[in-house]
Amino acid sequence: MIVDVAKKIIRLKIVYYGPTMSGKTTNLEKLASLNGLKLMKIDTKGDRTLVFDFFTKTVQVGNMTASFALYTIPGQEIYKDIRLTVLRGVDGVVLVTDAQEHRLSENIEFFDLLKEDLPKVGKRYEEVPVVIQYNKMDMPNALPFEVLEEEINKDRLPSVCAAAIKGEGVVETFSLLEGLLLSRLERMLG
Repeated sequence: MIVDVAKKIIRLKIVYYGPTMSGKTTNLEKLASLNGLKLMKIDTKGDRTLVFDFFTKTVQVGNMTASFALYTIPGQEIYKDIRLTVLRGVDGVVLVTDAQEHRLSENIEFFDLLKEDLPKVGKRYEEVPVVIQYNKMDMPNALPFEVLEEEINKDRLPSVCAAAIKGEGVVETFSLLEGLLLSRLERMLG
């Protein structure tokens, strides 16, 4: 978080984190289009995120403007250095999981990886607000919410069911994390 008192701007960084093809970019595409914004993307041939996707959203907080920079990380293991670079300076995380049954172990691995990656960029997992999004709930082989909660969400973090491709749960996920960050910000500002 960067606070520029003179310009009355608070800059916050949110990272959409999760396995490859879980819907991180789709979330940002939907949010950007709903806000009339353009998403900066760098894709590979297979439309997978190579470096990151990015856009900003602003919200008024009293007499200050909160500017949220939203990023995605590449899910592929070969881009782990880029993942850590994008994660640096993070204020909040959306863990985007793929609710399909065959992706369960990969989702759990990525949640564990998030807990390992945060200290590598100078953050404590317990201090960074995280919202879990169970994406692709519209797929026929999606696990029920209760199973996902039991298997993935051992820490009982806020969670949202989504079908990002349809725009379902996208705004709700962001709004939940935005609320956590803004309430923390209001406490800090007094």
